[in-house]
Amino acid sequence: MEVPSNILSIISRINQSENNWKAIFMAIWQHSEKIKSHFQNTGEWNKKISFQLPLSKNNVEHYYTPYQLYSILTSRDGEFTIGHLLTLFSLFEDLLNQSSKILCSSELTTSKWENMKNFFKEDKTKDILFINEINELNLAKKTRNCYIHTGGKIDSEWIKAYKEVKGDPIVSIGDELNKGFPNIFHQIEEWNELIMKISSRIKTKIENL
Repeated sequence: MEVPSNILSIISRINQSENNWKAIFMAIWQHSEKIKSHFQNTGEWNKKISFQLPLSKNNVEHYYTPYQLYSILTSRDGEFTIGHLLTLFSLFEDLLNQSSKILCSSELTTSKWENMKNFFKEDKTKDILFINEINELNLAKKTRNCYIHTGGKIDSEWIKAYKEVKGDPIVSIGDELNKGFPNIFHQIEEWNELIMKISSRIKTKIENL
């Protein structure tokens, strides 16, 4: 079967999303290092400079010291990383929703975890992924949900999902979510790789119908 264009488009965006995410990192760090090397050892490092954003409708000047600019730019890593997870998982849910029209007995709204699990239990999809992968997806989804619903605080659903994959966490309910992983950047890289693999398997499954 020919894969519908809307599904191909979603898969393409999933495959491109990591490059987009890391391009932001490279641009921000390159620019911030230029600011640091140019200003740090001068009398300008803590001197305010006027800036205007050309595209802004508000003709307002903003004042920063080079040190402030450097600090702001280099403190955004966590926000960019979680932003990638939010985008990636939303695309993945959309892929499952659209693919369910072809591979499942009825269309599923996979924003709910039970529906996502059900997607992979259908006759045409049950061999797409393994039990450890479904548990990883659950943890990725619960991590995403914590940022959306609890302001980045660990909740009971996250604790449960973490235990199914990695054992007892070293954090408790209410702790900052970033503390739950040795390296959140590496963890999201792994989830990115997993979702790309599953997306490829879904594409192949549709092609073989």
